Amino acid sequence: MTKQTEAHQARIALDRIAVAFADRAPPALLTDSKQLSDVEYEEVMSFQDMRWQDVTFSHAANCSDAVFWFSPEAFCYYLPGILAAGLRENRSDLNAYDSLIGCLDRSPEPDYWDDFFLPRWTLLNAAEIDAIAAWARWLEIVQPDAYHANTHERVQQTLALLKQKTLES
Repeated sequence: MTKQTEAHQARIALDRIAVAFADRAPPALLTDSKQLSDVEYEEVMSFQDMRWQDVTFSHAANCSDAVFWFSPEAFCYYLPGILAAGLRENRSDLNAYDSLIGCLDRSPEPDYWDDFFLPRWTLLNAAEIDAIAAWARWLEIVQPDAYHANTHERVQQTLALLKQKTLES
């Protein structure tokens, strides 16, 4: 793929993220875990009072494990900031991206979705899911061989199923 194609898809993803998540309210609680180490707690709390729009690539890189410890509401609030940070910098090398792809690379059978996935990803609305799908398409363009065969396809299928479930409820 050309750099022009990468840049075009990044712009599409950034625009969709900005619109879809524009009205998402900040979380009241950053984490609901009572078992975090001091370092884990510091990573999560580094996002306190930060708008998702202000998440930088550097912050996302230094605190990439926070996605695992955010409360479901904080996960949904800071997710667009983490996605947008790499898009703005044309950087696909965030550890958090591997974690997010791992979350989405799952069976298209909701009965197998786990206790981490369900309370977070199912809080997203259809427009937010579309924005995440646009980010995932960008990541596939810039890193076509970074994951196992069919990973990008399963990610898109999972997002499509999430969107369908959202529209049904």
